[in-house]
Amino acid sequence: MATQKKPWAIYVWPGLPHIWTRGSWSALGVAIIAAVLICAVMVGSFGWTELITPGVRNTLWASLVVIWCIAGLVSAVKLRHDAAKDETGKCENPFGQAVNLYLKGDYYQAERVLNNLLMENPRDLDASLMLATVLRHTGRFDEASRQLDQLICFDGAEKWELEIQQERELLSEAKYKLKDKHANGMTIAS
Repeated sequence: MATQKKPWAIYVWPGLPHIWTRGSWSALGVAIIAAVLICAVMVGSFGWTELITPGVRNTLWASLVVIWCIAGLVSAVKLRHDAAKDETGKCENPFGQAVNLYLKGDYYQAERVLNNLLMENPRDLDASLMLATVLRHTGRFDEASRQLDQLICFDGAEKWELEIQQERELLSEAKYKLKDKHANGMTIAS
């Protein structure tokens, strides 16, 4: 998934970058506190000027500007750091990325990542078994069966013997359910 470029304007308000990108509740709190703070300083400066002395007023404005700038810089640095960490994590563990995609039900992307892994290393048993599972989930039973047949031929496949057997059973069940569904559909339609 490509990282979207964020509009520069979101860095102007403290907390807004993390609300925008992550939906952070703590960032919402920071944004609300910033709004209350600026409102208080503005009321003290332009509304009820007798409440705050000119020296305190200038100090509050200077503090507000400094805090505002620091908050914007911290947000920008943190977002770039988080984005870099996310990209690094994706690049370092493509199998983990495939597992996450599979668990989210994004079988197409999971299959794409697994096929890339198998192009790099055709003997990757973990990726091969997971690809068979993804193929079963997408209803491509013959391809899944061929993937399992190919997997069992590799050295080291014995460590996955139980999982391969379970996958074959799940594949048989899925084929049976599909046949049964078609048979029931034809009798109902007749």
